[in-house]
Amino acid sequence: MTLPSDVQDRLTCVANLLARPDQLDGVRIRCCAELLRTAVERSVARACGAENADQPVHALLIALPSFVDTDVAQDASQLWHALSRAIRHHGYELTPTVAELAGWHADTAAVAAALRPNLTPNLTLSGKIDLS
Repeated sequence: MTLPSDVQDRLTCVANLLARPDQLDGVRIRCCAELLRTAVERSVARACGAENADQPVHALLIALPSFVDTDVAQDASQLWHALSRAIRHHGYELTPTVAELAGWHADTAAVAAALRPNLTPNLTLSGKIDLS
């Protein structure tokens, strides 16, 4: 199953930057974390049916278990909070490492895929809708 283009574009951009780890400095790592966080936010909004709404992400994360499996919702929430901390770290804190960024990239791809709707309506000859 493919991801929406806006999410896939962000994952591809981060993957391209991860391919050249010697060029990743603190600013670029934070930019990658921001791209990944935005991908998580868009996936969560889609899963909650709030693509065009200006709802706060915290509210969407609270509502997410109503729409998807609780474990997936918890993974999405933990990932979003980790990426938020990476973006807004203080100067006296260590910058996230390239290995952490690569892990977040993999986690974002997994969470985005898990948040994709997996129900596809199939019409039967009797006119009933089979959600499978």
